[in-house]
Amino acid sequence: MNNENGRRRVRLRVGLGAALGFGAILIIVRAVWPVLYPPVSQVASLDPRCDLRAGPCESRFGGGGRVRFGIEPRTLPVAAPLRLEVELSGLAAEAVEVDFVGVEMYMGFNRVALESLGDGRYAGHGMIPVCTSGRMTWEARVLIHTPDGLLAAPFRFESAPQVLLQGFLQTRR
Repeated sequence: MNNENGRRRVRLRVGLGAALGFGAILIIVRAVWPVLYPPVSQVASLDPRCDLRAGPCESRFGGGGRVRFGIEPRTLPVAAPLRLEVELSGLAAEAVEVDFVGVEMYMGFNRVALESLGDGRYAGHGMIPVCTSGRMTWEARVLIHTPDGLLAAPFRFESAPQVLLQGFLQTRR
């Protein structure tokens, strides 16, 4: 009988520990989720003619605001430092970030906060992660934090492992 009571206590403790652990995980996920996936109040339309390798692209919001986004170097190498530049017109931004999102697959958290240069201009440095599955379509989401909510302007481009290999070979010579 004593042995059976001991087993019950162990099961009760294990069950209670599992319930508390699961509850803690839920609380953490609920706290972190808005940081990773903030609610967006307005999304600008995606311009299919945008080619960031040719130069900066522009996107417009329904309320008249405009976002111009560019990346240097224009070869868009993966796993190499990139200079990100954003110019806003008709938008009152409190902060600007660029979030690199894999379109075909989740590639982790890749968000960069940009520094204000004044006059609606923002800049910073980021990096596109390596995708080993071949050509990858990316969406650079310019996130604009305004007093009225979060705005997002999407800009799409492709990267490929050949670009990484070429860049690697050039640095080895």
